[in-house]
Amino acid sequence: MNKSRMLTLLLLHFCCSTSADEWPQAAGPNHDWTVTTDQHVPVSWSVERDENIRWRMRLSETGQSGIAVWGNRLFLSGMKPLSADATQKKGSDIVIYCVDACHGKVLWHHNLPGDAKALSSYAYGFSNSSSPTPITDGRHVWFWNASGRMGCWTVDGDEVWLREWTPTLGRPFNKQYEPIKIGDTILNVEPLGSDDPRRREDAWNYLRAFDAKTGSPKWTASEGLTHYNTPVVGKFADGGFGVLAGRGAHHGTPESPAGLTLTRADGPQAGRTVWNWKSAPDGKAQVTQCWDQKYSYWLDETRTDLVVLKTKDGSVAKRISWVENVSVTSFDSKTEKFTHRSGINLNQQHSPLTVFPAWHANLSIYPYVYFQCFSFQGMRRGKAVNIGPRNSIARINVETAAVEYLELQFSVTPVEGATPSNHGTLYPNMTINSRGIDVADDKRSGRDGWWWCFNGNTIAVNQYLYFTFMCGRVQVIDGRAERFDERALVSFNDLGKFGETWSVNTPSYSNGHLYHRTMRELICIEASDSNRVVE
Repeated sequence: MNKSRMLTLLLLHFCCSTSADEWPQAAGPNHDWTVTTDQHVPVSWSVERDENIRWRMRLSETGQSGIAVWGNRLFLSGMKPLSADATQKKGSDIVIYCVDACHGKVLWHHNLPGDAKALSSYAYGFSNSSSPTPITDGRHVWFWNASGRMGCWTVDGDEVWLREWTPTLGRPFNKQYEPIKIGDTILNVEPLGSDDPRRREDAWNYLRAFDAKTGSPKWTASEGLTHYNTPVVGKFADGGFGVLAGRGAHHGTPESPAGLTLTRADGPQAGRTVWNWKSAPDGKAQVTQCWDQKYSYWLDETRTDLVVLKTKDGSVAKRISWVENVSVTSFDSKTEKFTHRSGINLNQQHSPLTVFPAWHANLSIYPYVYFQCFSFQGMRRGKAVNIGPRNSIARINVETAAVEYLELQFSVTPVEGATPSNHGTLYPNMTINSRGIDVADDKRSGRDGWWWCFNGNTIAVNQYLYFTFMCGRVQVIDGRAERFDERALVSFNDLGKFGETWSVNTPSYSNGHLYHRTMRELICIEASDSNRVVE
């Protein structure tokens, strides 16, 4: 396929997807983390310098949910405020919020307690009880507590129904799945009930469907999945919906075999497996499971290639090496210049590189698959490793097999008290909440987001891709760029001062504004300085 044809297909995706003013759930109005709009799109801002910020609202405690948007209302959740004298920085209770999108004022809030046995760290670089993003349809809003509670409220805050379940226990609190709504069905990731004869002693997780109006169960998928991955909804050629989910992760997750399952999500076959694909036994499914009508994609840190599957039957269409015959655009911070190399093998350089696709910081927009590359140089499990390319985003063209790496101009301001370690530089003030309390009990949470964490999911608005890093930096990339070099870098933005800002969150777009959050604040970003109201 020639370049002009490829660019046409990409433009068709960006220009012909459903346009919407709402962001009703984690993956947006199209279920695929993308949206198109004819309004202005915020691409450049700074919270630290107060540039293109419409308002900022102080959050009393850290939280990790995305932001559901409908009209002039925002919905999100956070952890129950930790007392200043608390010795344990863990909990299972959250607070759910409805916020005025115009001025950043709380309209209502409620407590949503969780299972006391399912404790999560407050500031954890992977997930916590408040990680699941709410869902709204403009009349009702559904909230989830990953510690075992879910419920429905009216948009005015009246409770409609509440449901409890026992989440997976005995493993790290790494629950990165996002709830999904398709029609009148909502999907959650949880083990089978204790009265289900299929339940195992070491409880597997499953996609489970419930009636959005009542909370009553509708169906359970026939195959298990790993709650470390983010299942993604897509449409079949016949117009029906499916969900792609993965198995295989660290810490001995019981769901097996490692690989992918595509499940029918609506109609008379809802809950039935369309196909299963088996990876290597040690495969890891810790990413956002992207797919389209033509292809489904397997990204795996244990491999050196992207596996491209045929969506119609799950068979392997091709495997594309991401280490051989690749292009790399590097940035020299001393000269502030970019250099380009092509046709290289990352394994055969003077310092051989291992490519490790970062968890959840990936997105597919046919014909491209994008992912952040973890960056790490040092000792890991007793061995010297060089993981990279450093501070880079990768783009793979699944039709031409072109693989391009682009290093970001990721400037790091010197921070007093920063401590280098084998886990990356640790920043002492990064995990301090708005009330001056350090809410992290895991030092790894105080890193910049380039190593061993779950950064927020990547989204695309028109041609712009937003990559958020745990230190509160957001890189905007032009997905239409013909060459994936420095010309694709649109802007590098901040959600606050480096070393004092923490975010593992996904932004949401609606009606000309971008909504984002950090440990300390909820932020409304606009495309210009006009009509700014700072709270």
